[in-house]
Amino acid sequence: MLAIACSGGGQGGPTATPSGPPDDIFVVPFPTTTSALAALPVGYRVDVLLDGLLQPAALSAPPDGRIFIAEQTTGRVRVFQDGRLLEEPWAEIDVGLAPEEFLQELGLVGLAVDPRFAENGYVYLYYSQRQPDGSGRVVFARLRDENGHGVEPAELFTLEALPERSHISGGIAFDGDDAILVSIGDFETPGEASLLASPFGAVIRIDRDGNAPPDNPFVNDLQTDPRIFAYGLRNPFGVAVDRVTGEKYITENRDVAGDAVYRLEAGMGYGWPEYRVALREPLAIYQQPMGLSGITVYRGDALPELQGSVFFCHFHRGGGLHWMDTGVL
Repeated sequence: MLAIACSGGGQGGPTATPSGPPDDIFVVPFPTTTSALAALPVGYRVDVLLDGLLQPAALSAPPDGRIFIAEQTTGRVRVFQDGRLLEEPWAEIDVGLAPEEFLQELGLVGLAVDPRFAENGYVYLYYSQRQPDGSGRVVFARLRDENGHGVEPAELFTLEALPERSHISGGIAFDGDDAILVSIGDFETPGEASLLASPFGAVIRIDRDGNAPPDNPFVNDLQTDPRIFAYGLRNPFGVAVDRVTGEKYITENRDVAGDAVYRLEAGMGYGWPEYRVALREPLAIYQQPMGLSGITVYRGDALPELQGSVFFCHFHRGGGLHWMDTGVL
């Protein structure tokens, strides 16, 4: 089974990409692959696993069969177990926003289970939080699973800024067993994205305690933020790592140039705010804004024809699920 949280701005659940690319998309092939958006193989279908959630923004599954789901608007981490959604949340984050407030991208937007969960019980969350005095911050935190609840919350890093509604990103993926990739938007401050001293508009790479690993691309440059892995991004909502090949991918919500899927490369500048210095072309780019969000690489055993395929969601137009064959098995 492949499970993806696809929340959108309107009604309707996830849908497979129809046969052939839709009218508002064109594909830019990566030089060494046969990248293409395509229909699902014959006999495959997209089903709804559960509903009744409030804006599910991310999910991740530990090896014990549970599925943890982040509800953006409530700040709750819900648990799907033994075929049902548990009533009591695993954790609840105070995001400091009224339930009826228009959040757009604020709230609890990122969640990932540690690959060593069986040993350490760690779960990582990325969320915005408005303070009582009206100021705001974004938090990347770690909790530990104990008796079905998240305990011992530890803030690994905070960003003392809160945009009005957009560009906080929040994708989380493990790069191997020990390094964590976290995508951070430009917080509606485009000029920050090109600055190597700023984490805004970047994908950062940290260890379990929030520090920069010694093999990060800018770790020896005292003029940079040593946590930065890639920069020059506007709103890279999703990040994924292929656990077999090590290839990395991001979804980037670009400006008028169109939303895109990129390979994520160490030390790469992706060109925002002007996209004139990007050294790589996207794997796929949309002519119309789609709000590209979560992304994952399928490496399960149940769906053999999808081995190595990249799946990603879009947020606008009610949400949707897309499949991209990268040609990598």
